[in-house]
Amino acid sequence: MRWLTGLVMLLGCLWGGYWFVGERGFEAAAKGWFATLQDSGKVAEYSDLSVQGFPNRFDLTVTDPHFADPATGFNWQAPFFQVLSLSYKPWHVIAAFPPEQRLVLPREAMTIRSGKLQASVVAKPQTSLPLDRLAVVGQALEVVGDKGWTVKAETVQFATRLDESRAHWHEVGLNLGTLTPDAGLTALFGGVLPAQIALIRLDAHVELTAPLDRTALAAKPQIAAVELDDLRIDWGTMGVAVTGSIVADAAGFAEGDAVLRLENWRVALDVAQATGLLAPDQRRTWERAAQFLAKSTDGVDTLELPLRFANGLTLIGPLPVGPAPRLR
Repeated sequence: MRWLTGLVMLLGCLWGGYWFVGERGFEAAAKGWFATLQDSGKVAEYSDLSVQGFPNRFDLTVTDPHFADPATGFNWQAPFFQVLSLSYKPWHVIAAFPPEQRLVLPREAMTIRSGKLQASVVAKPQTSLPLDRLAVVGQALEVVGDKGWTVKAETVQFATRLDESRAHWHEVGLNLGTLTPDAGLTALFGGVLPAQIALIRLDAHVELTAPLDRTALAAKPQIAAVELDDLRIDWGTMGVAVTGSIVADAAGFAEGDAVLRLENWRVALDVAQATGLLAPDQRRTWERAAQFLAKSTDGVDTLELPLRFANGLTLIGPLPVGPAPRLR
């Protein structure tokens, strides 16, 4: 038993030495990342940075983090931010956000509150640390804009996974459960739609212009193409679903084709009329056109419309109905 005890003590000492070396490396890497951002002209500040979790974890806590990009107007700050990982698997980290954050974008400033907001990030154990998968889970999320608007969501789930069959492609999924838009928006619908959206779901494959790895801050990957497997919105008795395939044109606008499926399309006409997009004297004309098109689908209450994105515009058939979505 004496040799076994000695072996255990030796292994314990080796593991302890590994942890302290890893703790120093983890802390140095975090401080180096802040320094790199500062050297590139960004604002990257904190009041304290520490690593704890001996013996099986590396738990990084950054107090009063503040990031800003003067060139774009981006600004984010919070009372703290944590990055947690197992010491024997440092390429898998959990990011924990505080109950309140402050975010400033070029055209809007907002406060983000949440009951829970965490992200799981898994990289491949390679030198470049390419992103393998990402998952974000949130509960009781509330976003309050400085201009007086408020958006709430009971649950938020977002995930990506690297598509091994194609370079720079990722599978993307999003679920928003019981979303409450700003009251000012729902008021425009004149009571046609309820105050809450039951579900927003997105399933897609996204191509980026560069890999998501340790060089991403310099390379700044952007969206190159989107294969929209399913985008669905359930709002009251109205359902909206979109599928299609689009790419980013030279100006960053979507270009390609999609299919818009409206379930209970009469409610969509009610919304258009309530918001003033459809004049009352035009309602009957649109109803007849919709009834004619609905006969070619699987029921009189379901309507499928072909969408085309070209030259910065969204078209239904040959008719432009608005600008095309901007992908980058």
